[in-house]
This record gives sequence, C-alpha cells and structure tokens, in this order.
Amino acid sequence: MNDPKKLFLIDGMGAIGTASLLLLLPVFFPGIFGLPDSYTQLLGGIAVCFAIYSLYNYARFNPANWKPLLKVISIANAVYCVINLGILLLHFQQITTIGWLYFMGEIAIIMLLVLWEMKIGKTVTG
Repeated sequence: MNDPKKLFLIDGMGAIGTASLLLLLPVFFPGIFGLPDSYTQLLGGIAVCFAIYSLYNYARFNPANWKPLLKVISIANAVYCVINLGILLLHFQQITTIGWLYFMGEIAIIMLLVLWEMKIGKTVTG
C-alpha cells in the first residue's frame, strides 16, 4: 500500500487505540502497567495529539505535498518510542509483566509504522 492518505488513517486509528488503552485501562485496572498514572496520562495525551494530526491529514483533500506531513509524523512517532523507552527504563523495577509486554509491543509496532511512513515518504510524488 503506497497511499499516504490511508497510511494517515492507519496511524490515526492506532493512536486512538493507544490513547484509549493508556487512558482507560489504568482507571479500570489500577497498576496494570506498573507506571505512575502521570506517565500513562502523558503518553496517552501524546497519542491523542498524534491521532488528531493523522486523522486531520487523512480527512484533508489531497495536499500538494505529502512528504513533509509524513516526515513530521514519522519523526514524532520515533521520538514517542524513545520517550516511552526512557520512561520504562526510569521505572524499570516497577513495570509489571503486562506493562513490559504492552509497551515493548507498542514500540515494535510503532517503529514498523515509522519505517513504513519513511518508505512511503520517499516514494510519494504528491
């Protein structure tokens, strides 16, 4: 799939999923990740911002140039993963098994998305 518009939809829906899990799961299952609530709220809030950006770009009528838009979200996603990893290392001993599985899975999926966004960004002409 080389359609940047659909890639923004995938990114935006993934960000909504991430935000939902990070903002809602700790409410219903306190301590599920082993992180203080402030960190899950921070990461969830960032995911909300990414969802807005990606879904806005999806909803736009074809912009003249997709490349800078893809570059912004791919860099933002990569930085999010670094922040996420930093938080995990900061709270290494507190993270639950579910927390490790969730966050490492999330980082892996997002980094695959980053690679995909970068690839499409290089090939897209408009």
